[in-house]
Amino acid sequence: MELSTINRCAIVLEPTEVYFEWTKRSPEGETQHELDWENTIYLIPDMESGFESWLKRNYTAMFEHELDSWCTDESFWPENRSFKSFKKFFKVSFHSMVFDMCKNSLMRDD
Repeated sequence: MELSTINRCAIVLEPTEVYFEWTKRSPEGETQHELDWENTIYLIPDMESGFESWLKRNYTAMFEHELDSWCTDESFWPENRSFKSFKKFFKVSFHSMVFDMCKNSLMRDD
């Protein structure tokens, strides 16, 4: 079976214990157990190099999306949302090969 690649790379964010501790203190309360957690995948521009540089310029949107997905009250979000803090909250993995196993077209939910 020949699989098609798409012109995107992917970032997978895996919450760390720092993130889970923050969720436990949030107004929403306890989080799912780590083993039940589903990591988030972000499609990013296709690139062969410069990933860390791209991430440093764009991490804020992902960080805030992850915080908002748990707690919409921004006053509860950590004040320090630096790149260093982001890396404490999430294990980040980069994937340059993204395969599309579906025949139908990709759809955007804007």
